[in-house]
Amino acid sequence: MTAAGAGLSDSIRHLAIEGVIGVGKTSLCSLLAPALNARLVLEQAEENPFLSKFYEERRTYAFQTQLWFLVQRYRQLSEAFVQQDLFHPVTMADYSFAKDRIFASVNLDDDELALYDTVARALSRDIPRPDLIVFLQASTDVLLKRISKRGRSYESRMDRRYLEALIEAYNHFFFHYTESPVLVINTSDIDFVDRPGDLDVLLEQIVRVKPGVNFFHPVSSK
Repeated sequence: MTAAGAGLSDSIRHLAIEGVIGVGKTSLCSLLAPALNARLVLEQAEENPFLSKFYEERRTYAFQTQLWFLVQRYRQLSEAFVQQDLFHPVTMADYSFAKDRIFASVNLDDDELALYDTVARALSRDIPRPDLIVFLQASTDVLLKRISKRGRSYESRMDRRYLEALIEAYNHFFFHYTESPVLVINTSDIDFVDRPGDLDVLLEQIVRVKPGVNFFHPVSSK
């Protein structure tokens, strides 16, 4: 099914899938892209040379880790929008550039955050905001199970309190986000990877989203 066939508005050319670590952003992007005829921009977190050290000593490596992500996200998105793709009118990413500050606010001290904000403001001028953000949520227990299932060694050191702090920061950020329409979807009770019916439900909500912040708590098709 193409974007037009799926009913996605012609005004949506930049779609971002958002959410906390382990919620299923990349998986949903990969599944939705064929239905929406979208070009994929996927974050390459494993390439960050500081990430493994960050999970061992967050305070020591937070600033280096965050700056690497900021520059990498800027490079990916700026290149994607400079190089237009006539065959894929929609660009879908498994992150939004604005969300980078969520991690910065949780992990950096005041002086580091001030420097980060200076760099981020300069870079953000070149990045178009998404026409739609799909914000995926899940409970802490569900997220921990999903993180364990995908088996990334550095994520095995993530503690529950840190994950809960990220959940709170994400919720606050996107519940108050006004630069794009936001569709908030609670994914705790569904499995869009292994159950096509659950994916169809999400796609239907995405193509029908309205301005502002929209909330959807689906029930599994199982």
